[in-house]
Amino acid sequence: EFEMGCSPGDVDCELDQKPSHTVTLSPFLLLETEVTEAQYLAVMADDPSCDYGEGGGPNSPVECVSWEDATAFCEQVGGRLPTEAEWEYAGRGGTSTRYYCGDDAACLDDIAWHGGNSGTHKHDVKDKKPNAFGLYDMLGNVWEPVSDWYSPGYYTISPDSDPEGPDSGSFHVMRGGDWASSNPPANNPKYLSVSWRMQHTPSFPGDRIGLRCAKDSCT
Repeated sequence: EFEMGCSPGDVDCELDQKPSHTVTLSPFLLLETEVTEAQYLAVMADDPSCDYGEGGGPNSPVECVSWEDATAFCEQVGGRLPTEAEWEYAGRGGTSTRYYCGDDAACLDDIAWHGGNSGTHKHDVKDKKPNAFGLYDMLGNVWEPVSDWYSPGYYTISPDSDPEGPDSGSFHVMRGGDWASSNPPANNPKYLSVSWRMQHTPSFPGDRIGLRCAKDSCT
């Protein structure tokens, strides 16, 4: 059980992150890292990564994948994309702060690759500190799509247990920010907050979009 949505005292929250609400989840498993180029290549016989800014390599997150690509990969390895609620629970790592390292954006350098420290490209997984659940790069490096359709008002009607998002929509949700999300003046660190929600077209393979798979822990 955790509080999902806008963190206490976060003045940068948008309306689609409100209201904060209590959510109860069934047990689940989540990959400790974003799926790497080598992992994706081994399963899909292809590496679509754009490797923007000369970043990239077998141990860096695969990117330039669409929501549809990410869904197909996770299904191929016997998993699925996490729900938005599962992602936020995992990303928070037991915290209630804006970032899982605290409320001060200065702490992001220790846990995330972002526009202020990335050198304008992605980096290998596990190069930054994990959260308390042992999960790496939950913030920064590449965006992570979740299974939910996006609706700006969903939190007002979300069920208390195992929410799965709206039944339909035009966009899916992405979470976690990327290597270009930064402290001012480049970009606003709010994009790296654990509660930030980004909408994205399912079929579009964005150059900063990767993936992380989940699985029901009883299967």
